[in-house]
Amino acid sequence: MIIDFATAYPNAWLLIALASGLGALCLNSLLAALNLGRSAAGRSIRFAVVAVVLGAFTLPAAVPGTEQVFAPAFIVLLFETAFQAQGSPGRAISVMLIQLPLVFIATLIISLLAHWCIAKIRGSAFRAWDRPEKKAVEKAGQ
Repeated sequence: MIIDFATAYPNAWLLIALASGLGALCLNSLLAALNLGRSAAGRSIRFAVVAVVLGAFTLPAAVPGTEQVFAPAFIVLLFETAFQAQGSPGRAISVMLIQLPLVFIATLIISLLAHWCIAKIRGSAFRAWDRPEKKAVEKAGQ
């Protein structure tokens, strides 16, 4: 049994990681351009969503029938449900149902803590009047 999933096909997993990273960067840029969240909580949720998408594309799951071959869990799920007459996507589903919420929660907590620590270091503590757009509105009103 292979413990390390990437030793059998290192080039394939490197390509999967690079493509997933590029996709995550594009998604992050798209969400940032839409200005969905300018606050620390909004940015943290954006980072968590991007991390879940990255995790969804890179989580390994054993291919049914060959326990020593691993593939991304969403690929195993797709092929076992759509293209196999008697497919068994149970392991891929369990991997995604357990690990993706954990990735979201962990990324959200780490991101919120990082924003809080940065704010404490800067001394602003997320005050509204420290934001540049609020200062511009105040100057325009005077």
